[in-house]
Amino acid sequence: MRNIVVHGMDESRRRLGFRWIGYVIMPEHVHWFCYPQLPGAETLIPISRILQSVKTSVGMRVKEALRTVWARRRTLGHPGLDRSATSPQTNKPIWTTRGIDVNLTEYQKLLQKLDYCHANPVKRGLAKRAKDWQWSSHRFYQFADASILAMDWDGSWPIV
Repeated sequence: MRNIVVHGMDESRRRLGFRWIGYVIMPEHVHWFCYPQLPGAETLIPISRILQSVKTSVGMRVKEALRTVWARRRTLGHPGLDRSATSPQTNKPIWTTRGIDVNLTEYQKLLQKLDYCHANPVKRGLAKRAKDWQWSSHRFYQFADASILAMDWDGSWPIV
C-alpha cells in the first residue's frame, strides 16, 4: 500500500506540476508537504486540486489492490476491509474527510514540522531511527536518497 501512495504522489506531481517538499507514510495516515506552484509561475495550484488528484489516484489503486488480495485470500483480516473489497460500490472513499491544512510561511516552522513528521515512525516504534523508515522524505534530505520518491526542494528559503 505504501508503494501505491508513493506512486500516486509522484503521478499527481507530474500531472499538476506542484512540488513535493516532504512526506511520511504511516500505517493509518500520511503527512504531505507541498509547494503548490510551478517554478517561475505566477499563479498557485489550489490545494483542493492537489488533494483531489493525490487522493483519487491513490484511492483507486488501493481499492484495486484490496480487491486483488481479497480474491486470492478471501479475507483481508478485518470485516470492514472485507466488506469494502467485496462491495459493488466503486466510489466509496478510502480517505477520511478529517485532515489539517497548514500554511507554513516561516523557514524554521517548516523545518520543525518536517522533523516532527520524520520522527513519527520512531515515536510509534516502527523504526529505531528516522533514517530506518524508508517511507518518508528524511532519507532524501539526509542521504540524497531518491530511491523511493525524490523531493523538489533544495532547502533554500524562500521557496521559489
